[in-house]
Amino acid sequence: MKKLYLFTIFALLAIGTVFAQNRGWTPPTPPETVRLEGTLQLQNGHIALSTGTEVYFVPGLGRYIGFIDGLREGARVSVEGYTYRTFLRPTKFTIGGREYDLFGDAPRLGAEQGWNRGACPMWGHRSGPMGGNFKHHGQRGRR
Repeated sequence: MKKLYLFTIFALLAIGTVFAQNRGWTPPTPPETVRLEGTLQLQNGHIALSTGTEVYFVPGLGRYIGFIDGLREGARVSVEGYTYRTFLRPTKFTIGGREYDLFGDAPRLGAEQGWNRGACPMWGHRSGPMGGNFKHHGQRGRR
């Protein structure tokens, strides 16, 4: 029985050393930013950008419908972002001559407006049930 255990341990160690070797792995290349122009369409219930030859689904624009004038089906739009197959992840888009930066200098809603007073500075939630004094993230509640 001891021989079986020793053989199993040595076999697992040998397999581990084979798989632990770095066999020419290269880190993935960062995606390149593309700028596409086209018209907005509604396809299969999702917002899509038709460039004339290709159609890209743009999942980030749905949250702005009703808040941005001119964001509707048939609108001429220029979108900057990252593509993956038939999806376009937008970072900026221009509609009606106005440019909208989705990850730029948007105002943050948080501590500077007083929304998170008494909350955990790391995660934004209270220290314990009802904001109690429980040990949390290396701190001892409120002082």
